[in-house]
Amino acid sequence: MAKTRIGIIGTGTIANSHATALQNYPGGEIVAVFDVLGDRAQAYAEKWHVPNVCTSIGQLLAMKEVDAVIVSTPPFAHAEPTMKALQAGKHVLCEKPFALDPNEAQRMVQIADRSGKFLACASARNRCDAAQRKAHEMMESGELGDVYHVRSSRWRFRGRPGHHIFPDSHWFLDMQRAGGGAMMDIAVYQIDTVLWLLGNPKVTSVMASMKQFTEEPPTGGIKQDVEDHVVIMIAAEGGKSAIVEAAWVANMKGADGFYMFGTKAGLRFDPLTKITAAPVTAADGLQKTSWMGSESFRAVEEQILLTPDNYNQDFGSVTQQFVDAIAAGRQPYTPGKDALEITRVIHAAYESVKSGKMVALV
Repeated sequence: MAKTRIGIIGTGTIANSHATALQNYPGGEIVAVFDVLGDRAQAYAEKWHVPNVCTSIGQLLAMKEVDAVIVSTPPFAHAEPTMKALQAGKHVLCEKPFALDPNEAQRMVQIADRSGKFLACASARNRCDAAQRKAHEMMESGELGDVYHVRSSRWRFRGRPGHHIFPDSHWFLDMQRAGGGAMMDIAVYQIDTVLWLLGNPKVTSVMASMKQFTEEPPTGGIKQDVEDHVVIMIAAEGGKSAIVEAAWVANMKGADGFYMFGTKAGLRFDPLTKITAAPVTAADGLQKTSWMGSESFRAVEEQILLTPDNYNQDFGSVTQQFVDAIAAGRQPYTPGKDALEITRVIHAAYESVKSGKMVALV
């Protein structure tokens, strides 16, 4: 299988993650870079041994040596290079969040459809993990029955970008450039995952609550106008639902959790464990109480994987699966149409916070 040759647009922090994934990887290589900050692009090229530093997006997209592009600019600058790359005949992996509003996301998907090129979003990072791939397989096979609810909670004790972590990346704290706070940094991955593990149903309504912690402001006079904490309640067709909780500043430990609820069985992550119901019998040595019915059940737990939940060496990171999929001619994770639905949910969540009401999606 031939290597997929990659052009990188935007050489900030996340671009190093993509370069790390492709370093010595047989499926792909970075052959060109562009950044609006020329010095940064040059430094990136020297660090990762990239042969071509371009002075414009157009120059990079005109290169026949570039098969696909990874857009790793800040969120406000995702749409334009993504659409230009697709129009130039390049496959695209766009960093998360996919877009800042549904109309922008819709245009990106439409251009991808017209171009015949693959469009994917890096919100798929967690889809590459062993536990989530196995859970998705179990959902699709019917082993869990009808998966009707998924709950995901991710709390950083103190992990605000541009402050506690990635201290030079102040754009994370700027609504105009980042599009949001913990929502765009953390919850976007969770929304991708919960919808995927529900079978990507059509979302019918969203309700959300958010909070910015002014008691713990960024230092050095850096301004913040994005949320630190978000809770999202999602309803979808077929009576399916999901709850997503995420925070940069939680002042909490040990509260992370991921759960799938099915009509036949459930899954609890970390480690991935299947939970089924077994009838209580005399052989169990359990004493029934007076308030228990004739049919009583106990939980049976079975660990599904021996590897850590986030193991992906047998499959590859989001970058590696992208280049492998392009070489094989198949759609990479997360397809643009799925990323569009995630964008719709995020937009509805912010609208819900503004109005204080549930937002219906039609």
